[in-house]
Amino acid sequence: MTTSSPVNSLQSHSLYQDHSMEQPSSVIDEIPFFDTSSSCIAYYKNSCWAQKALSLIQSFGTFFLCIMDNISFALHGSKSVTDSLTTPPTEGFSKRKLVVCIHGLNGQPSQFDKVVNQMQEEDLSDTDLFTPSVLQRGCARLDEMVAPILETIGDWARTGGDKELVLVGFSNGGRIARAIEAELIHSGRIGNIQQIRFVSIAGACKGSSIANIMTLDRQFGLSIKKPSFLTGNILEEIPTTSERTAQLNQRWQEARQRPNAPRSDYTFIAAPHDWCVPNFDSTLMETNSERSRYAIIRGQGHCSIISRSAKAVASIILNSPPREV
Repeated sequence: MTTSSPVNSLQSHSLYQDHSMEQPSSVIDEIPFFDTSSSCIAYYKNSCWAQKALSLIQSFGTFFLCIMDNISFALHGSKSVTDSLTTPPTEGFSKRKLVVCIHGLNGQPSQFDKVVNQMQEEDLSDTDLFTPSVLQRGCARLDEMVAPILETIGDWARTGGDKELVLVGFSNGGRIARAIEAELIHSGRIGNIQQIRFVSIAGACKGSSIANIMTLDRQFGLSIKKPSFLTGNILEEIPTTSERTAQLNQRWQEARQRPNAPRSDYTFIAAPHDWCVPNFDSTLMETNSERSRYAIIRGQGHCSIISRSAKAVASIILNSPPREV
């Protein structure tokens, strides 16, 4: 896995020629990453209309391919590379690094197949992989989904030697991962963890603005039938304006300010045509951390972005690529 870093190679690439005001700090698998959320968003929004139109058209193609892959997986009952990674070994995890990949709403661990395949091409002798099946397929209350994963991480954190935790969350999994980070620190289960690396892929880290719209009927005393996976728990907790989102925001901020908070490294990857979590303040959440990177991947929607970003995500998880160009 490689990263591109020379400035002249970035400036000569056609992708960057129209936006000299905003240059990425690094490029990983041809994905430009920025140091701040605002510069990342500005880079995308300042692109010409033709590039935006092409990106939108491409997103329909990538969405179709994603749907076809899911149908093929369901019809053929293909085995997932994550099947053996959904539960901890009997003796528990104990290696220096633990990578926890948390799937999204109504999802399953196989959403991370391509990420895990990329990681398994590298040396994992000091790395444990864990892709848990989230309670009720990610539709339960946030605290209930966090608890069993938090317990497993806490047990590992108490084993010997300095530890590094990598939390990777897709969609609602980003919100769960953020809550796990906060509760690890508040609960005193941080153990020997010296660094937390947080990777959000189209993550609803601060809720979803679409959920705000889905709950408008309640304000007018109406009852509109909603998709089955939008349970009462989700509709109550995941709106950006919900009480639970406000609690999570505050608890995470307080956790990061505690003296026992480990070093942190944050990566946020967003899709410009995301119908599930369209609000960049969630998918590209500001952290006020010196160690943060942000990317918007053109031509992608909510369903397809995890496959497109798999190689870059694996590189970030395992190699901590240089951020400066």
